[in-house]
Amino acid sequence: MTAELVAQIPIRVAGRLTEQLAASGWLPHRFVPDDEVAFVREPVHGVVFRFGVNLAGGDGISLSSSVGVEHADAAELQRQLFGNTGTVCQVGASMTDLVYEAEPSKVTPLRWWVASLEQVDEAVAQVIADLMTYGEPFLVGNQTLPKVIETLVGRPKSQIEYGTLAVCLAVSGDLPGARAMLAKFGAVRPVFAGGTTETFIHNFTERFGN
Repeated sequence: MTAELVAQIPIRVAGRLTEQLAASGWLPHRFVPDDEVAFVREPVHGVVFRFGVNLAGGDGISLSSSVGVEHADAAELQRQLFGNTGTVCQVGASMTDLVYEAEPSKVTPLRWWVASLEQVDEAVAQVIADLMTYGEPFLVGNQTLPKVIETLVGRPKSQIEYGTLAVCLAVSGDLPGARAMLAKFGAVRPVFAGGTTETFIHNFTERFGN
């Protein structure tokens, strides 16, 4: 297949996804042909579901995807404490992990593979089927802040999860629990660069105390 035809694959994928996800309330949010196409949905006021599909590749593209849940109050507090303005999901998962957790044998390198325009429709159908079967239960299951906290508590944790838990617990009114997570955030191996750890701890303690 020529380079011109390969370049059309992301455009066709994004178009098919946009058409077919519209009926479920998903709206286009971001489209970068050599990176990803992303969608958002607001099931209830103050909660945003996010769904992103990979479009990066060479001779072919694996339409691997991920889902995330953003709670507006927690997200705004996270942006303030970290001193940034980007999108913040409190909890997320790759579709690979969600499928594997449910049915390990179904995760194969070719599950979402596209190497030609003729393969786009079949691959997009698989992406949407997996979103409905594995992604939607995850999203709906984390639609409330208490469920997000429960999910994060049950996961292996790095500095990212401890920081998110500190914020979610603070928003929910559990300041002792939030401060305990802040202490762990400061004690584990840093994953944030450029003074971000110190900025978060400083801003959190200024707002909520030691």
